[in-house]
Amino acid sequence: MAAFTSFSGKTRIVANDAALRQATFSEIPIISFSSPLPELIDQLRNACTKVGFFYIKDHDVPQKVIDDTFKCAQGFFSLEREVKDEVHYKKSAILRGYEPPAEVRTDETKKADMNEAFNWGYSSELDPIASPSDQLPEGTLNLAKIEELPLTISESESQVPNAMTGPNAWPTVPGFRPTLTAYYGEILTLARRLIRLFAQVLDLPPTYFDHMFTHPGAMCRILHYPPQPPTSSAFGIGAHTDIECFTILCQGTQPALQILNTDGEWISAPPIPGTFVVNIGDMLSYWSNDLFVSTVHRVLNVTGEERYSIPFFMGPNYETLVEPLEGCVKEGKKNYESVLAGDYVWRRLAKSRFSDEEYQKMFSKEVTV
Repeated sequence: MAAFTSFSGKTRIVANDAALRQATFSEIPIISFSSPLPELIDQLRNACTKVGFFYIKDHDVPQKVIDDTFKCAQGFFSLEREVKDEVHYKKSAILRGYEPPAEVRTDETKKADMNEAFNWGYSSELDPIASPSDQLPEGTLNLAKIEELPLTISESESQVPNAMTGPNAWPTVPGFRPTLTAYYGEILTLARRLIRLFAQVLDLPPTYFDHMFTHPGAMCRILHYPPQPPTSSAFGIGAHTDIECFTILCQGTQPALQILNTDGEWISAPPIPGTFVVNIGDMLSYWSNDLFVSTVHRVLNVTGEERYSIPFFMGPNYETLVEPLEGCVKEGKKNYESVLAGDYVWRRLAKSRFSDEEYQKMFSKEVTV
């Protein structure tokens, strides 16, 4: 029996290090976004507080936008290395751009991750609410999907400078930026629907979090996992919990995602056509004082085939102070200290992308995270 300790300090017991079986519906529920609102809230409450992972269907994201993004990812990762290295992530002050294979160690105690990635994050031209309509491909977004009161962003609003403020690094590849922009806009719209639903799960007004997500710390990645033999023990991504509030993952076709269940067993979460996988991250666990479960997961691609995936990480505006909500604190017991969203994300990203010596030089003062 082993233990996994996340960056946030939570320890989970690992009773069996092998993924033995596919998850059942009760372990990773499938939730329809077309369900009546009271039923939807109940299903989300059960999933967020007991599992931390669930599938969503009937989400209204156009399949063509998804298919185009996977084709774009395949084309980008097939390029020569020197072309991709033009936007190497270490050329970016905020670690956006291309990550070559085996340069990131998500599980700090084990080998480097066997994947390559391209990362980009929020900017106003990617936001279907903040940007003029003609900056996005016509007909790709349905803003009516954002329910309740309309969320609007004033032209006077601007991001407060912090460790994660800066531009994206786009390669000079035809069609690349417009395709990823279309996908980002769709998933950002879906994520804003989810954060309003999560507010209601926490017995808050639907719009409670709106002002914290006007220019969110929302990062997206396209990922390529090279084929590995069935006997391989090298993880595509090592065991970890996610940094932000929640993740919306489009898996592609190859099964490789595994989650650590409450019995300490690794179980497989296979791709299901027409769905996204959503999992709770550390910031929402902080906000809810551990009412919401941030579940450990990893990727092991032993299918012998190429695997592609697209995770979108939804976090609050980087200047947001994240601390346990008053309604989630029982008997005055706060499980976490306050953290500044941008600083927390920067530290987590830097920890997995730089050596211990480099990391210590960046953060010479001891800070509680």
